[in-house]
Amino acid sequence: MTMAQITPQNEAGAVFALIIGIDDYLATEHFPPLRGAVNDARAFEQYLLDSHDRRGLNVPLPNILLIENRQATRENILSAFKSHLLENRNIPDRGDTAMIFFYAGHGTRTEAPGNLIAPDSKVEAISPVDEGTIDAEGNYVHPIPDNVLGWLLWELAAKKGSNITVIFDSCHSGGMGRDTGTPRARTSLSPPIPPDLDSHLWTGGTEIAICYRIWSPSTATHVLLAACREDETAQEVVLKDNSCRGRFTERLITLLRRLPLEHTTYADLVASLPIWSGQNPHCGGARRNHLVFNANHLWPGQKFLPLLPDASSDPSGLQTYSVDIGSVEGIVPGAEFTAFSGAKKPLCVLVAHSARVNRTILIKKGTERIDIPEGARVQISDWMNGGMILRVYITPNFPYEKELFTSTLASSQQRKHTFIRAPSVEEADILLRTEADEVVLEHLGGIMGESRFQRRFSLGEKGAHLPILVDGIAHFKYFLERHYSGVPFADFQLKMHRLRGEYPAREPDLGFGDGGNLIRNMQARFVPDKDACYGFTIRNTSNIDLFPYLFYFDPQKYTIQLWYAPPGKKIPPPLKSRGGELTIGMGGERAFKFWIPSGEKSSCGILKLFVSAKYLDLDWIQQTTSPLDSSFEGTGRLLAEHEPFDIGVEETWDALNVFLSLTADEDLAREVEATLKVSKSANSSGSTPEGSWKAH
Repeated sequence: MTMAQITPQNEAGAVFALIIGIDDYLATEHFPPLRGAVNDARAFEQYLLDSHDRRGLNVPLPNILLIENRQATRENILSAFKSHLLENRNIPDRGDTAMIFFYAGHGTRTEAPGNLIAPDSKVEAISPVDEGTIDAEGNYVHPIPDNVLGWLLWELAAKKGSNITVIFDSCHSGGMGRDTGTPRARTSLSPPIPPDLDSHLWTGGTEIAICYRIWSPSTATHVLLAACREDETAQEVVLKDNSCRGRFTERLITLLRRLPLEHTTYADLVASLPIWSGQNPHCGGARRNHLVFNANHLWPGQKFLPLLPDASSDPSGLQTYSVDIGSVEGIVPGAEFTAFSGAKKPLCVLVAHSARVNRTILIKKGTERIDIPEGARVQISDWMNGGMILRVYITPNFPYEKELFTSTLASSQQRKHTFIRAPSVEEADILLRTEADEVVLEHLGGIMGESRFQRRFSLGEKGAHLPILVDGIAHFKYFLERHYSGVPFADFQLKMHRLRGEYPAREPDLGFGDGGNLIRNMQARFVPDKDACYGFTIRNTSNIDLFPYLFYFDPQKYTIQLWYAPPGKKIPPPLKSRGGELTIGMGGERAFKFWIPSGEKSSCGILKLFVSAKYLDLDWIQQTTSPLDSSFEGTGRLLAEHEPFDIGVEETWDALNVFLSLTADEDLAREVEATLKVSKSANSSGSTPEGSWKAH
């Protein structure tokens, strides 16, 4: 190809892709040649081009930009990303167009720039074809580090939408070799990356924030499909026709052609890959449970989980199944799940035989013989957990009494409520009454009841929405108050920092809080500042490596956002034992920002940190649409008359809550500011840091 072709064409479509494949590097003394990277890139392009009859995506050729070998220079890769994706006028702004960035070639892990906060002071990077050479201006050509790619992905998501898929078939793609003898990886011999390299990309830019007042971690921008973990090698294989391919890409394309993508999520796709020794592909990103190359969930508004055959068998000889959800989410023995085929057809009811921290074993309910096909999913139809019940008291003559307590759903949507009517105010969790044309919701019990939190909203003629709204509040309340009922097993701490410096070198400002930590007595109080950026540190002082999950609960909207989750199931625990730390919103990640909505004087929110010794898929806990919104479609529900079961799990986990409050009141603001700007010596007392959770 010629450089004139590295421009967007005037034909729009649902998919745009930038594909890069490099076999032959210019610095041959540092980069052993590969055999299958270009083949992988061409095969992926062909999959995109093929018609639906050939099990392809039928993408118009102008929507695909393929760069191979000598054309894949550092300058050309960055330029192509901007021209073909970021600045492409044929991709609608803030839409649902699928955008794919595919890379096959060498990967590397190199020293982080001195101004960048990074684990082990290392960054993952992809190697352009000219890495290790001297460019026309006499400058050394460095790899493209993950913080640069991350920034570009942030810009792309902010401008064009977050339906972005990143595919890496290279070693060290697990953080960001191949082997038939040549691994797609190398130990970097490059000099340290200069701190100001690529700074023109973000210099003069503005911070971006979204409607829930804080920008989430980088995994919110895209889904990553990686060939291997950071400590593994990506293998190449020789096919029957004697061609060489990357094992990951070859199997990935085979699955993409075979699986029904209209029913397949990214997580399903990677879970369907074979298990290889020394190479564990993984899927990361907040949207990993969305449909492949699609902006939507499998069945929007409802929580469906993949159903897998279980290798073990029940002593009675019954076929058992498993689902990746467990006691942390509130599953107890006896909970019921409805199984569905890919066409959303109900098949049968399954019952939880046992529930562990991250996995539940299911058996069929009843004796009728029903075949459950591959790719079936389940929805929780009856939690059988009395702890999830929200007790609702309504005042006399409440106008929506009939809709709330005698509502029925269409047979295709028969689910059970997570609330019951409370006989008195003293026995209620929430109270509902009306004032003028508004419904007033008052919290009486639990965390939000401590402050008698109230919310007002109008229903008008939409009284039928009230049961679904209350279900959403029950979901919010249950997971906000979810805690481990046994003795806490881990010492862990959540810190919140006001940051100083500029991207990608932001770090905690030690002049705010105790040693830079704003959390005191499990609370963080601060004042609005349009220039202030914030980040978090999770610290593990236990003897166990942990998987952390950070959620944000918005009590104004009853929404739940997942701000951090481990990259994937096959990745080692990211929070190491004995003092291991994990940072969020610092270094190469976008920082968090807070502000108060127009016309209001204060705002609040709650951070909830779960930790577990085992990987948990907690993505489905999210409630991204407010129950107060008429488009909210509800969550799984529960019949009230069932008795609760005991959990009885073997593994343990833990959780903590931190309350955030933001105020614009001038007098209180001065008080908060004075409290935050404490002396650096205030942390010398040797007391346990606030925001921590200590084992009893």
